[in-house]
Amino acid sequence: MIMKTANKSYKEKTLISMYIDEEVDYWANKWGVSKESIKSAVKALRSNSITEVHDYLFGKEFSK
Repeated sequence: MIMKTANKSYKEKTLISMYIDEEVDYWANKWGVSKESIKSAVKALRSNSITEVHDYLFGKEFSK
């Protein structure tokens, strides 16, 4: 099931809307991590980019 917000599915978005619990839940469930892990990643990165958060959580190299 693909959740939709503001006429875009979560899959089509580039940023995680941290103030929408359903969206944070979606990414946490999709990646098999806790909501707190996502929140911590966003805080550490100072970014809510889906790609950057994913890479941070799963240890992929990236430069900012």
